Amino acid sequence: MRFKDKVVVVTGGASGIGLSAAQLFAQEGAIVGISDIVAGRADEAVANIKKGGAQAFALPGDVSDEEHVLSNARWVVERHGHIDVLVNAAGYMKFQPTETYSDWRSMMGANLDGSFYWARAAATLSMIPNRCGAIVNIGSGAGLAAVPGDIAYTVSKHAVVGLTRGLALEWAPFNIRVNCVCPGLIETPLYKEMDRADPPRYVARRQRVPMGRPGQPEEVARSIAFLASEESSYTTGLIMSVDGGQMALFSGNSPRMIQS
Repeated sequence: MRFKDKVVVVTGGASGIGLSAAQLFAQEGAIVGISDIVAGRADEAVANIKKGGAQAFALPGDVSDEEHVLSNARWVVERHGHIDVLVNAAGYMKFQPTETYSDWRSMMGANLDGSFYWARAAATLSMIPNRCGAIVNIGSGAGLAAVPGDIAYTVSKHAVVGLTRGLALEWAPFNIRVNCVCPGLIETPLYKEMDRADPPRYVARRQRVPMGRPGQPEEVARSIAFLASEESSYTTGLIMSVDGGQMALFSGNSPRMIQS
């Protein structure tokens, strides 16, 4: 019960890694706010958490809308008194050639702007006045090295890494810790959907994972919870890869070389 009575907001918390994180926080005693752009999906996730006897509430809305984020953050503070932990998990990816890329602004809004808006709102309304708080941004392996075919995702996730380090430095005097988890190939609903659409691409991706398998959302959630907990009380500005060893692999190697 590391998070007993803590108020935790998870953006993108109704599916994938965000949902796994929200469920884990709830299991460990937190009051969890689930933000999702699809209202019905947020309500469903909250209902399922409540069935298990935990506390949760929905925060439907678009994280790229600054005024909406501020309104939601104010509501949380007015209703629950404070925001102790923020997990910025909202985001998406879309493979398109750079020459015809059509989702640039939308991708930046969801993957980068929303993380900044929520971090600033949580900090100014609660964490700075209370001189404590933990923020965990969800980056990606694409925030540490480029992936082909999704230029906006690569750029936005690199920017999340920079955002994490910048906020960690600025807010350290207020005892606010800001860290980033960079997942690799994780078996989320989005991963399964893209795997069905392009099986050869994901066969090749799985072969490049030194541990030989995709990760599970629950495995990423445990890393998020560690960085949000007092167990990492002297850790801020950390960029943590949770990727089965992918970033440690020199690109000139092959899976066969690793196994031998």
